[in-house]
Amino acid sequence: MTDVRGNGAGPLTGAHREPVRRRGRGSGVVDLRGRPPRPSPEPDEAVRRHTAFLNRVTAYLCADARTTQFVDWGCPVPGLADVVRAHRPGARVVHIAPSGVAGTLASSDGAVVSGDGGPSAALHRLTTSGLVDLDEPVAVLMTRPFTADTPPEGVADLYGLLRGGGHLALASTAPHQVLLRALAPFHPVEPGAADLTWWPYPDEDVADRGSGILGALGRAPARGGGTGRWRR
Repeated sequence: MTDVRGNGAGPLTGAHREPVRRRGRGSGVVDLRGRPPRPSPEPDEAVRRHTAFLNRVTAYLCADARTTQFVDWGCPVPGLADVVRAHRPGARVVHIAPSGVAGTLASSDGAVVSGDGGPSAALHRLTTSGLVDLDEPVAVLMTRPFTADTPPEGVADLYGLLRGGGHLALASTAPHQVLLRALAPFHPVEPGAADLTWWPYPDEDVADRGSGILGALGRAPARGGGTGRWRR
């Protein structure tokens, strides 16, 4: 897959990569036929893996993409603001609350915008609240895993709002291509979709069994002044 991060973002040098076993160059594709089905991870283990994935994603976004604004849209881990600010102290973090939380509320680690009314209403509140500057890069972390039958809504609308560019992180139990289709029109950052246990390593570079949940990061280029012309 073509690296679409562009000259401004650079390689994934900021993402801490946990030790993984890698196959030799001549080993070919891992033979999965002899593997027993992987049991579902225990809840604490699932949270640990997801937190580690978001740690690597935010490390890249802070160090390489120089992002200072983050929107936590349903990430299934506690303390995401602390994860972000470990890489960029002072980063702005806004949470999209579950349905049933009215208005715009204060929280101990960032502002909270109600998710009532679905993605379109939440995006409208995010746009009009002044909590994020859409003329500057914004990273939206929407990583509660979805299934093949329930892709996230509002992704194209979100892409259109990010005048200053930004990124979207998704996670899914669906196959690779389903996740990448859900990410569109955001452009996949290498390696595309990979098991969140070892992202940003591609799946084919890792011999260990994964979690069965894929993660992906997409990029929206910046547009200048609402003219529709891409910034260089």
